Amino acid sequence: MEKKLSDILNKYHSNKCTPEEIQSLETWFEEIARGQPGEEPDQQTIENMLAKIKRSPRFNASPQAKSALLKTLARRYRVAAASLVFLLVSVAVVYQYSRRPAEHTDRITSNDILPGGDKAILTLADGTSIALNDQQEGLISRQDGITISKNGQGMLVYVTEAPERAARYATNTLTTPRGGSHQIILPDGSKAWLNAASSLSYPLVFSKHERRVRMTGEVYFEIAKSSIKQSDGEKEPVPFFVETDKQTIQVLGTQFNVNSYTSYPTERTTLVEGKVKVIYRATGEYKFLSPNMQAQVADKIQVVKTDVTRNVAWKNGDFIFRNEPLADILQEVMRWYDVDIVCPEHLGKIRFNGMVSRKKPLSAIIQMIASTDKVELEVKERRITVR
Repeated sequence: MEKKLSDILNKYHSNKCTPEEIQSLETWFEEIARGQPGEEPDQQTIENMLAKIKRSPRFNASPQAKSALLKTLARRYRVAAASLVFLLVSVAVVYQYSRRPAEHTDRITSNDILPGGDKAILTLADGTSIALNDQQEGLISRQDGITISKNGQGMLVYVTEAPERAARYATNTLTTPRGGSHQIILPDGSKAWLNAASSLSYPLVFSKHERRVRMTGEVYFEIAKSSIKQSDGEKEPVPFFVETDKQTIQVLGTQFNVNSYTSYPTERTTLVEGKVKVIYRATGEYKFLSPNMQAQVADKIQVVKTDVTRNVAWKNGDFIFRNEPLADILQEVMRWYDVDIVCPEHLGKIRFNGMVSRKKPLSAIIQMIASTDKVELEVKERRITVR
């Protein structure tokens, strides 16, 4: 098996892979995904294959995406070689697109829709709304000793210039539409990345004893550590709270992702690093998370080990799907490309694997799904119909 995988990769590098050879990789991966017996290549074989992927001219991701993916693989394939095969299958699917008849490709690209981008609305404490995608780099607004600006990376930045004049109970809200995302540096230095169709409400000035925000949709947080000096000279850490409809997440300084879209029955908090406490608001039940764990909150809290790479792929500019129902995949597509979806319930249960850059037009992900020949997708204006 090791030699066969290596030979196929050599042919892939030369752009000579046959559909049958690609199918053998897919079959091997699916066997492992189902927990069935399958031979895994040894460490040296994996490293050689990874090096060949890195050199391949067909591996046409951005330098940043390649770097992040290769680091992730290097970390993951110490545990399971299936991660590497997942990449092979994903790249192989791209190769299969190029072998499809031209009329099929033309039918899809004629309805192409561009991906989402940097779009958001900032609502100030007085109710004023500002479309951030219309704003140039520089100062956007001043509110009672607080300056709000847009930096060179397009992030919204809050800086407290005169804390004694700041309105301590004033709240701002950042909202992204379908087809939009945005990044923000909060008044305490914490960072947040908002996915499409999300919102984040926060005070202009955080309390000395706690920092508290409220969100909807999906947000990735990188929380800055903060402390307050006590009367005895000791410093006490100031906790940061994130509130959703179902949960309150308490942290000090850490990175985590929260998915609270109402289209899913379960809210999910995924810890990347540090430690968080997840509290179920209805009952007060709580659980602590360690890295690579996820709290799933519905009518109770369940903690499971999770694939962090998959859960934060959106923040890193990718779609990654690993044995996921088509219905869930289409929910992500709907939000990011701002399209409507018509999919029969029974087809929504079919599961898929794949990886596509979120910078690609809609046709890229449509082709990824259609290449499996499990379903047909028709794009008309901004509507996708699944058959």
